[in-house]
Parts: sequence; structure tokens; C-alpha cells
Amino acid sequence: MVFTKRAWVLIGSGGLVGLLGLSQPDFLWWVVPYDLLVALLMIVDALSLPRAEQFRVKRLHDHVLSLGASNRIEILLEHDLSRAHCAILRDEPPRDTHHERREFPIRLVPSEPVQVSYHLTPLYRGEARFEDMFLRVEGRLRLIAQTYRLPARASVPVYPNLLQMREYDLLRHRGALRQIGFRQFRIRGQGTEFESLRDYSPDDEFRRIDWKATARRGKPVVRDYQVERSQNVILLLDCGRNMLAEVEETLKFDVVLNTALMLAHVTTQMEDKVGALAFADEVDQFVVPQRGRAQMRKLVDALHAVQPRMVESDYLYATTYLAKRWRKRSLMVFFTDLIDVDASRMLLQSVRTLQRTHLCVVVTVSDPKLHGWSRQSPSDADSLYRRAVATQVLTDRLSAARQLERMGVHCIDAEPDTLVANLVNYYLQVKARGGL
Repeated sequence: MVFTKRAWVLIGSGGLVGLLGLSQPDFLWWVVPYDLLVALLMIVDALSLPRAEQFRVKRLHDHVLSLGASNRIEILLEHDLSRAHCAILRDEPPRDTHHERREFPIRLVPSEPVQVSYHLTPLYRGEARFEDMFLRVEGRLRLIAQTYRLPARASVPVYPNLLQMREYDLLRHRGALRQIGFRQFRIRGQGTEFESLRDYSPDDEFRRIDWKATARRGKPVVRDYQVERSQNVILLLDCGRNMLAEVEETLKFDVVLNTALMLAHVTTQMEDKVGALAFADEVDQFVVPQRGRAQMRKLVDALHAVQPRMVESDYLYATTYLAKRWRKRSLMVFFTDLIDVDASRMLLQSVRTLQRTHLCVVVTVSDPKLHGWSRQSPSDADSLYRRAVATQVLTDRLSAARQLERMGVHCIDAEPDTLVANLVNYYLQVKARGGL
């Protein structure tokens, strides 16, 4: 038990009365009665404190937490109190997370459970461990406070960002995908699968005229096409040492994993097949391309625990492994990092091999700090050196990206906030123009 501020005010007032008694002896007669009264009030207040077994606490949240997303955590406090009390409830969130607050001033009213909430952002995948909660309750007179430790330890798995998929579905149903940077593409009529015949209109291209049907009907007839639903997308995730770098307090690998699963989610909604290959010096996971929601769950289960490690990635081994197990033409999405032309030589050679059969795109994460330092006006030697290094790093990355473009490989180098939108827009554009 501890004294509250109100109790210390009363104790201080007693000391003040004692000091006044040194100059005014009449006040000394009030010191002992005052102190006894304060002590009695504190004893009464301490006896009014509830017992620990009168409290029960629960955390309410999703069965998994999403990496890099704002996860809502609700706390439900139930009690068996017969009188009202003021209290402070404090949660102990996991380490390596950002949270807006963890202490909540509350009022405990008989027969009324208390519910509070806050948002928590995990910075790393794995297990997030919550500790017990603490409840500080004041007596009825608010002179004495007691702190209770409420059992609430729990471990919650941290998965890649699944909340962004819910947001995408919600905005897609509302027709508001532009709010998160997604563009609309006219898919119908631009594919390669025949759908139907219809009369010619002035806006139609001549190459779409079906001359045999035109001859039979005696008037111009054109073919309508739809986008093929059996196209294939394979996600290649580099788990080597280059992906251990951090961007905005998050591993580059975690950023690209969130992006890859978001692309897979969109791909399954477009009824295309999607698979994944995670590799470093050897292949960690390979998921054969399939379509449907079950495939999305399979990808999440296979990839959520994959971690990058301090080894050199073997790109040739990964592409050779894939070539033996998958031969159909696909959109190969290579999630990796670019350093410079020399350091990325093995990557360039592997992508060149894939490009002969497949449509390839290389996806990398750009660090906003590097761009900021490269534009910063130097004020001292340290800032000048920082700007020079940032400029050199960006120049080397640009050289490697241009080498890919000369090979006919599209390269997406974007910051974490825009990476998902840029990649999904590219995928939809490829489908719209029948690129596969």
C-alpha cells in the first residue's frame, strides 16, 4: 500500500500545524488530535480496499497480430465491487512494439465492467509476449492506494500484415481503391481468351473484326476477349543477408513479405494461380502455384515463419531449382535488393535466364533516409560525408536497375509506403494488356 497525493497533503498539513505550534503554543493542542484523525482516516481507507480475487482481466484482439500494422488491443476488466473506486489500469505490451499508451485512468462502478483499448504496432515477426497487468486502486477516501498484479501473460504470433488485405477488400467493395494508391485498369476486352461476338462499333479496332462471322451475317462483327484466368504468378523471395537491413525500423525482408502476400491476395481474387519460392543459400520454401482462397492460406502458413539470415544468396541455384519444377510461362516477381552492378551480377545473370521463358519484374525497397540525406544541404563534415555516401549508394542502385531495364526486366524500387500500390498496379497493367 502507498499514500496518495491527498494523504501527503494531510500529512504535510499536520507538520505545518506542528511548526506553527513552535511560535503559537495554542496550536500544539491540535497536533495530536489532528494526527490521530489522519491516521484513523487512513486505516478506514485501507480497510475499504478490495481483494485481489475480486478482479478478472482479459485481452481481446485478433488471434494473430499483423506486422507493421496498427493492431487494436482491447482490455476487459470485470470485478465484484460493491462500492465505487478510482483506479489506474496499466498493461505491459511486448517489447519491439510501438504503442500509443498503456495506462488508463478508470472508475470502477459496481456491476459495470470496464473496457479500454489502445493500438499496438509490432516491429518484428515471431512471438509477441504480453506480461501481467497492474491495477492501482484507491480507497473510498482516496488516501491509500493498493497495486494488484493481474494474471494476463500471453504469447501471440506476429504474422505478415494481414490487416492490409482486409482494408483492400473493404475499399474494393466500396470502389475506393484510389485512396490507397491503386489505379483502375479496364481489364475486359484486353485479354487473349475469346468470350463472345458482337456488332462492330466505331470505337473498335479493325484487328478485332471476325471476318468469317462478318461474311456470314453480312455486317461487321468483332470479337470480345476476356482476361485469361489461368495465368501464373510466382513470388521469389530473397532471404539472404541483403534483406537484413532495416528501413523505418523494419527489416527489408518483412517489408517485401508484406508486399508479396498482398500481391498474392490480389492475384487470387483475379482467379490467377500464385506460388512462392523463398531461398537464400538453399531453398527454404516452395509453394506450387494454385488458385483460390485455400492457396492464400497455404502461402501465409508457409511464409510467415521464414526469416532472413546472414548468408550469401545463391540466385542461380534458386532459379535452377524453380526451372526443374515449373515450366509454364509466368510472371516472376523477384523480391531482393540491389547494391551495384558488380555485387548484383549473379542476380542479373539469373534474371536473364528466367527472362527467356517468363515475364520478370524485380522489386526492391528504397530507404527514405537515403533520399533525404542525398538532398540535404551539408552544414558540417559529418553531413557532407553522409550526403556523399547516400548519393553514391543511390547512384549504384540506379545503375543496377538500368542494367535490368536494358535486359527488358521491369524494376520497381519504391519506399515502403508506396511499394504495394506500385507492384499491384504493375500486375494489373500486365493483365490489362495481356502481357502473359
